[in-house]
Amino acid sequence: MKAFLLCALLSLLSCHYVLVVERQGQVIFEKILCDGKFTIVFVHSVEKTMVEECFTIEPDGSLILFEARYTSYGAGLPSDAEGGFAYENGKFVLKLHRRFERITLRVSHIEGHGILFSDGTVWFKDIANVNDALTIYVKVLPSLKLKIF
Repeated sequence: MKAFLLCALLSLLSCHYVLVVERQGQVIFEKILCDGKFTIVFVHSVEKTMVEECFTIEPDGSLILFEARYTSYGAGLPSDAEGGFAYENGKFVLKLHRRFERITLRVSHIEGHGILFSDGTVWFKDIANVNDALTIYVKVLPSLKLKIF
């Protein structure tokens, strides 16, 4: 039991980021990210197919869009990227490296708009209203030093 608790504590100590979603300056959602990754998902307004924008977090809290995935190819969906363009497992994949401090978006009236995490999904419609402007950013937690005697 002690070993389990120690492992759980060490796991939490390795979590350095909190993803924050704000609406009009008010925090409406927060989640600790231990893996430093998340994906914004939405249904493309023209193609009506799912788009995944995959992010990783830099040590300073910057958000890096490193990949975009989608299943259809048409109006408004890019076909070139600085890191390459491929077709993998039935999806078009763009390799990217675009840095953001914050992401601002509007909640869509189309179902399927949210943030995918390794352990689940939060849908924007469950935390905000259609057309609300949301701001997404990451807070970096201070590192905790643990002395083991």
